[in-house]
Amino acid sequence: MANGISCAFFAGKNLIYGQKEKNLFKEGIGGIQTVRTVDSAAKSGLINIPHAPIFSKITAYLKKILYPLIILSGVYNTIKSEDRIKTGFEQAGGISFMYAFETCYEKLINPLEKNLLNNPNIKNNKLLKTGIYILKGLGFVCASLGGYSTGSKLANTAVSKYRKINADKKENETYVNIFDDVALI
Repeated sequence: MANGISCAFFAGKNLIYGQKEKNLFKEGIGGIQTVRTVDSAAKSGLINIPHAPIFSKITAYLKKILYPLIILSGVYNTIKSEDRIKTGFEQAGGISFMYAFETCYEKLINPLEKNLLNNPNIKNNKLLKTGIYILKGLGFVCASLGGYSTGSKLANTAVSKYRKINADKKENETYVNIFDDVALI
């Protein structure tokens, strides 16, 4: 699960880019990530918010609509693009790989974090626990951004290669047709 560090990063990123790109879906993602950041801060004891259990339930609900908003943002980017096919594949590849990288990261880091936090030298050391929390959040950011970038670039390359193959076929068909016409003379 993403933590307050990664939520804060993505809140800022999506709010800024959402406003720049006039993408309401990204702004919604930024808003949800802001709420998740506040909830994380409240759960860790950094801040006190009134009606914290109700706020946590609202946050849990908002988390469920986060990925649908990410997908809708990708659809919106595709619709407003001049090259909708390439953009659509890039968005789908980026979002798919982002989700896969995040899931893999969580499956790897959560048991490691649990073992580290059960270590007696770390268990009672607030500084080390905070460091682990920060590193976990930064790692999630890297997994998410790395997954999106990888998937988007792979999709871009696939579409470009497919288009090149089709262009080469058309060029070869034209070349063959010219010779077929010459043979008839």
